[in-house]
Amino acid sequence: MTDVANNLSAKFNDLWKKIDSEISHVDFRREEDITKMSYSDLLLYVKKDNVTQFLEKMKNNKVLDFNYLRCLTAIDLQGDGIEIVYQLYSLKHKYNVTIKTTLQNDDLTIDTITNIWRAANWHEREVSEMFGVTFNNHPDPRNLLMPEDINDSFPLRKSHPLAEIEILQGEGIDPSIVDGENK
Repeated sequence: MTDVANNLSAKFNDLWKKIDSEISHVDFRREEDITKMSYSDLLLYVKKDNVTQFLEKMKNNKVLDFNYLRCLTAIDLQGDGIEIVYQLYSLKHKYNVTIKTTLQNDDLTIDTITNIWRAANWHEREVSEMFGVTFNNHPDPRNLLMPEDINDSFPLRKSHPLAEIEILQGEGIDPSIVDGENK
């Protein structure tokens, strides 16, 4: 292992020990594959049914104190479902952690975390309209970016009808036209 990998391993081992000792009665696991690890975040996987309880403990536990929701997003795994990604930060301890949970395609629902972090409101609304995920008990489930009547097309899904066209955007266009010059 390189020095960087050794330092990351030591840093993440300390954080892992804290999380593992402070959070009980919730099933979660650590990412062990070095190729999937981030240089800044410890990566954890939590089952869908436990994720809300786990996140609440991550925030409210004084030893951990993950008081900042950096981001909440999703990844389309196509046939394997939608992965919900929560990125947390502890301002006190300066730790980053990424928590992932997978929703099966036949049940794209998960409980809201707006009662834990108010900032989750807009994040969840964006994930809802871009990926088709329903956040149970969300206080304001209106669309954030798209018109209200569009609720059957999810632009960030790989199965979206324009996905292939969007990849090709810009190909074959004369750069002088894009720059406003007609040489």
